[in-house]
Amino acid sequence: MAKIVSLFVLVSLLFSAYAQTNYGRRLTDAACPDLPGSAPVLKPTLTHAPVTELLWVGADDQTVFAVTSGLTSDKGGLWRSKDGGATFDEWTSKLSGNNSEPLKIINVLSQKSNENNVLILGAGSYMWVSTDKGENLSPVKYPGGAKGAYIRDVRFNPRHDSWLLMHIKRGSCKIFDKAHQDCPMDLMLNQDAFNRDKLSTWINLTFNSNEKIAGFVDFDWGANLCPSKDCSDLPAIPDEVILATVYARAEDYDQPWDKDVNFVYSTDFFKSFSTRVPCGNQLEVVGRSVYLAVANSCPNPPDRGSLPNSRSGGITLFTSMDGGSTFVRACLPAALKQEGYELVETHDGRGALVIVDFSVDTGMTMPLYAASVYAAGPHHALFSLSLTNVYVGMMGSTTDFTRLEGLPGIYVANQVVPTPSSDGSAGSTAPTGEMPMVDGDYYFDSYYDLSDVVGAPIIETRITYSAGGRWQRIRVNANNIRNAECKGSGSEPWYLHLNGMSPTKEYGLPLPGVYSNPSAPGLVMATGNLASLGAGLDQNSPGLCTWISRDGGVTWEDVAVGAYIYEFADWGGVIVMAKYPGSNMFMRSGLADEILFSVDYGRCWQRVNLTTPIYVDNISIEPDGQQPAVILHGSVPPPDEKSSFTGAIYFLNVSAITGLPICNSTDRFEDWSPPTASGSGSRCVLGQQLQLNRRKQDSACFYGRNYARAPPKPLGKCNCTQQQDTECDYGFLRTNDSCVPIEKSNLPVCPVLDERVYTVSDNGRRLVHGDKCDLVDGITGNTDGRGTAKSSGRTSTSSSGWVTMLVLVLVTMFLASGVYAWWRFRATEEQQDTIREVAGGVAAKVASAWGLLVDKIRSIRFRAHGQSGVMGEEMGYFQPLGDPGYDMEGHGNVFTLK
Repeated sequence: MAKIVSLFVLVSLLFSAYAQTNYGRRLTDAACPDLPGSAPVLKPTLTHAPVTELLWVGADDQTVFAVTSGLTSDKGGLWRSKDGGATFDEWTSKLSGNNSEPLKIINVLSQKSNENNVLILGAGSYMWVSTDKGENLSPVKYPGGAKGAYIRDVRFNPRHDSWLLMHIKRGSCKIFDKAHQDCPMDLMLNQDAFNRDKLSTWINLTFNSNEKIAGFVDFDWGANLCPSKDCSDLPAIPDEVILATVYARAEDYDQPWDKDVNFVYSTDFFKSFSTRVPCGNQLEVVGRSVYLAVANSCPNPPDRGSLPNSRSGGITLFTSMDGGSTFVRACLPAALKQEGYELVETHDGRGALVIVDFSVDTGMTMPLYAASVYAAGPHHALFSLSLTNVYVGMMGSTTDFTRLEGLPGIYVANQVVPTPSSDGSAGSTAPTGEMPMVDGDYYFDSYYDLSDVVGAPIIETRITYSAGGRWQRIRVNANNIRNAECKGSGSEPWYLHLNGMSPTKEYGLPLPGVYSNPSAPGLVMATGNLASLGAGLDQNSPGLCTWISRDGGVTWEDVAVGAYIYEFADWGGVIVMAKYPGSNMFMRSGLADEILFSVDYGRCWQRVNLTTPIYVDNISIEPDGQQPAVILHGSVPPPDEKSSFTGAIYFLNVSAITGLPICNSTDRFEDWSPPTASGSGSRCVLGQQLQLNRRKQDSACFYGRNYARAPPKPLGKCNCTQQQDTECDYGFLRTNDSCVPIEKSNLPVCPVLDERVYTVSDNGRRLVHGDKCDLVDGITGNTDGRGTAKSSGRTSTSSSGWVTMLVLVLVTMFLASGVYAWWRFRATEEQQDTIREVAGGVAAKVASAWGLLVDKIRSIRFRAHGQSGVMGEEMGYFQPLGDPGYDMEGHGNVFTLK
């Protein structure tokens, strides 16, 4: 779990009343068996500065690098362990180079195919390469006189782990210069990055283009769309393909979203390239799709349609599912100036949820930042509103939206809601009869206009078990509460509100957020507080506690009073945690003098003392999470005001302390299935029953390094239900558990609908992304739930319909010809007069009926295009949020286009 610490924030905490809260207070012990031998005590490796990052090298997880950096200076260092973190030696002196530059390490990269090869990137003029896991290091200067601090990103080719692309400012740039006409970004290529002799030879792809490119804005390897080369839904993608956004002349790139930046495609390292999308500014490869932000000032967008807000800037999202060859507009049902996106990859890696930021002036000192989450559903270009008013941290830094790992379809978000009125009738927090009960819990109407919020709103935690189709609160049974201090404020029912990665107070510090790991499906830990309806997340709450869920976020139990930081080891069989200082960073009460671990999924906790108390920064585990050992690191307070913080690294080997064996029989394990939202019975997960295997809670043994966790086993499909398997279709939004059409004037242009590639259902519902339920008939109206009209549907354009119409036309023409012949040659004058009189009245009725029919056809047409004329929820309250300057690229499953 990563933590970003700002010196400004830390200093501000000293003067904040918020800093008086005592976070890590007490742990209630269960009856735990005695540990063998005497009470264990851990001794640290002391470092000159606190550790900022731990990096493992090699498949055996025995070589570990610790990067250190001072809190008040750029001076850093490097430490190395050869025994998995049990001991560390200082390695700073081995990093020879320019002694006049302050040493700071940016990253440590290793080669997957040869674990001995290591590349260390420094912030100065040098990087270092090693062929023996860092035992010996050779300095190499960055190309073109650039510095490591100029690097924006580095990416290895997934098919060739020595092919390295480096996106870096030119050496002539100043470190704080922006990427404008005087300071372009180059894309550098090295095809043998771990070879000491070849590392000094780079190909500058800007110069390789023969002056057709002045600078690179964004890039990725095409191979990341299909690393295995075995993707039947994609065209063949050569290893050399690079996707990039570029500008041709240095003076062209002069604004954040620029019409002079183009998306290009090259197969020969830019000796030649093709421009695929004019005005394409930034790209992300998510799953097997390319997501591209196109400037709204573009005169020729990819689909030749009009773009919104072209005069005031902004971007529109386009997507490609054929490797970047063709793009379609990603339709979001909101007419807004879209300044940036965050993309959260779905659990199956085939789709994305799009998070769009906005800000609202509520009369407070700072504007209220929030975001709306849009779900992709069955089509990669049609996004429907899943959840609005998601909390965004101060200054728009981070959205409180988390994907739970290990089980599909589960997300957690913090939503900003209005403070309820004094009579308890306003806002989504009121427990009125208008809020339907679902699985014994209150469901809620989550859509309202934040511009109506006056003063400070409250923040409530929501969870979805259906990939965003339906969101609800987390209700905690009072019988599951172990510590009296963790009981909720007010009367029952109590709802759990969990901290995200954003502070909820100005100058506050984030607390440990919602954490899960794919190696331990079902296990979730978080810090938070219980509250009655009408109250929400409160980092100042005396009831702030640390919580655990063993079933994917359905049921929760408190494991400690106060805030702790946590990690899972041994495939989830070992849980480790330590007191977290929070805003008590400079107070004795914030120091941790012990680390705790559990081998029974958090029911019983063992204590291990620390010889030197520290302000804990993090607990880390090797990348695959298999070892029953962790590394704890933090800051040691200085002895006086003139000294600086130093660092300490502790190694906890739970296997060595407990002496427990490896689980060697099947009776130590159990099969389990995720429960329903009420905690009883098995839940259908995206349309199917799933079974997982885990060690029993009372089995006193370890999974072991050789254990291989099988993926969830499908037991069979479930019948489709609107509650669990659907979300509102494009052009609809959920109100009181119903899907209501959005006013047509509030919907943007959507070529996918205009070209009839996708049919919106007439009841406004579709299947959520990745859902596999059976018997969809009657659930999603006149479509199959995936955008295809049923053959009997009114919007069908099947050939049989046209044949029937043609036959009717021919028969009508034949009959009309016969009538005309009779009228012209056979009818008497009296017969003609009689028919004229009757026909006049019939004609008036036919005209009236025809008018009604035309209106009905138009309404069906609009509905099929997601453009219902029925007045729906107003969507005009969305407002843009500019680039906060926080780069999340390469961090887990969250990607950013800002």
